[in-house]
Amino acid sequence: MKILLLVSDDVSAYYSASLIQRGHRIITHRRGASLKEYMECDGCLVISDDPQMIIIAGRFVDTGKPIWRHLADVPHVKMTKAHHKLLFVLILVYLMVVGALVINQPWFREETKPVAVEEKPPTATEVTAPVVDKANDAGQQADESSGKNCEEELRRTAGLFRSFINRIQSGEEAQAVAADMRQQEKRITAVCPD
Repeated sequence: MKILLLVSDDVSAYYSASLIQRGHRIITHRRGASLKEYMECDGCLVISDDPQMIIIAGRFVDTGKPIWRHLADVPHVKMTKAHHKLLFVLILVYLMVVGALVINQPWFREETKPVAVEEKPPTATEVTAPVVDKANDAGQQADESSGKNCEEELRRTAGLFRSFINRIQSGEEAQAVAADMRQQEKRITAVCPD
């Protein structure tokens, strides 16, 4: 709605802003403006006792257009479908801007710190040959062939090689693994003389 604003200059800005906020288009009274331009308005808000402004308001009464004496009497503009669409778009844009600002905050994007894994220094494990009680097993050793003991030790060695490979892949020092391999070689040499 296009409204003619007839108020004194010191409060003109306040009333203009209030009417624009309500969705109206306004024309303010200025000295030397034509009455024809004023009469194109849909209504008139008069908050003044100036005789010239009262005469202009009287013309509105003659044509049957509304005159309001208080700002609260001026009706609000109804929101159209276009207003609703614009409001919807503005709300979406507002949410995107706020979201982008929040995401860029350092407290929001703190990365999770990796859990400290305690690394134990590699330890060399010594693989020992089975203990043979010479006093009790002397008779049994004579009966067993040296070939049977050799086969068992060679089977055991295959499993040890797999464990040596796993230890190297897990990060254990190669020197410790090599020392264990030398000990196993000595055991094989002792059990299998050929």
